[in-house]
Amino acid sequence: MTKIEKEKRELERLEKAEAFHNHKHYFAILIVVLSIVYIVDELASSVRSVVEVQTIRDLFNVVYPSTDYDKATATLGFVTMAGYLSYLISPFYKSLADRWGRKPFLIVNTLGMGVGMLLCIISKSVAVYIIGTVVLTFFTPNDVQVIYIMECAPKEHRAKLCSITKGLALISVSSLGLFVKLFVNDAVPSTWRNVFIIPIILAFVIGLAAIYFVSETPVYTQRRLKYLRSSEEERIEAIKEERAAEEKEREKAVSVWDAFRYILGHKQTRAIALVALLMMFSTGYTGKYQPMLEAGKYNGVMTTDAINVVLMFYPVINGIFTIIGGFITDALGRKKSALILGLWAALGLGVFAYGCLRPLNPWIMGLAYGVSIAGLWSISDMIFFVITSESTPTQMRASVVGSMQLIGMFGVGFNMVYNNVVTMIAGSTNLPVVLTVAYLPLMAIALIVMMLRVKETKGVDLENVQVD
Repeated sequence: MTKIEKEKRELERLEKAEAFHNHKHYFAILIVVLSIVYIVDELASSVRSVVEVQTIRDLFNVVYPSTDYDKATATLGFVTMAGYLSYLISPFYKSLADRWGRKPFLIVNTLGMGVGMLLCIISKSVAVYIIGTVVLTFFTPNDVQVIYIMECAPKEHRAKLCSITKGLALISVSSLGLFVKLFVNDAVPSTWRNVFIIPIILAFVIGLAAIYFVSETPVYTQRRLKYLRSSEEERIEAIKEERAAEEKEREKAVSVWDAFRYILGHKQTRAIALVALLMMFSTGYTGKYQPMLEAGKYNGVMTTDAINVVLMFYPVINGIFTIIGGFITDALGRKKSALILGLWAALGLGVFAYGCLRPLNPWIMGLAYGVSIAGLWSISDMIFFVITSESTPTQMRASVVGSMQLIGMFGVGFNMVYNNVVTMIAGSTNLPVVLTVAYLPLMAIALIVMMLRVKETKGVDLENVQVD
């Protein structure tokens, strides 16, 4: 097929997409599909965690609790850390959506999550399970559905729709607790695989449905149509203008080292970086809540039914408090709201860990854990994106935000190593103590630094940021 024929076919396809955007019910259908994609994303991100103990017992053929189990947990943890190397190619993968459109990547990401989960449940060996984990790790963070909402929703409803769809997706994770209750038999460790079945079906069904019910975004469609409808001379002129603009951008470009020098060279950004590092280090308990609950059962303070209550209830609280956190941020400003969210995270973790050591109502534990992770992830988003952006001049903002996220990745790497090491040394049954003893003080230090060293940024003029 010649270039002209390819462009003609693409033009016809995009013109159909353009007409589809004006369909009476299209936007409502789109939001439904994107909401389900968001739900699949959250389920795929959480499903391995809710059956971690049963998975390790099955794949490694070990007894819980035991030294062999602790070694197996640490071994799997260290090996799956390699999956996070896929983050290094993620920016290049995401950039392809600017070239080939959003729709192909919405479909590929959704089906990719289904494939990752499918590989996990058909695995008869640790190697295949790890491959499935790596596939999931690659496809879950891309969030193309968020880009779709931003590019398709009316400007006045974008933030609201993003918040609502995210809240619904977080609440949907409660279904995993129900699946554990219905499908998992502790006496038969291999039944952990049953928990994956409905999320896998949902991923494949909605991924295929997106082919027929989702059109390319208006932003990409209009940009591409403008190019395809232009003459050869107009394209040559546009390319010249684009290259000139790229040259100007290169002249203004800020390297990663320049961004780090900026971060370390100002009191405000140094303090933000320290808070970011400490808070991301503290996220280590979010991947270990199920082993902590199992430790509670081993310690005789929890039952299987109580654990199921926690697993079903905490996502509902997480979704509700995530939405509440957004309103608090707008009402009270960045600094006060960050302190409130940080206190949610710390107090929630303390109560949840206590419930794994001493008898406590499972509904209270679910409430505590839901509030804790809602506060933790909300304050993390605010630090990395909002406060950092409002503390950085325009010409350096993107580079500094990206570098701050790199600092956060170091924090995540540290907590993964810590979790694996303490599991081997202290044992899985002591996780409620060793994780809380490590992460609560780090949260406290982060909040003290936030209170004493970070200035309020709400209302700053982004075109005229004055740091320190």
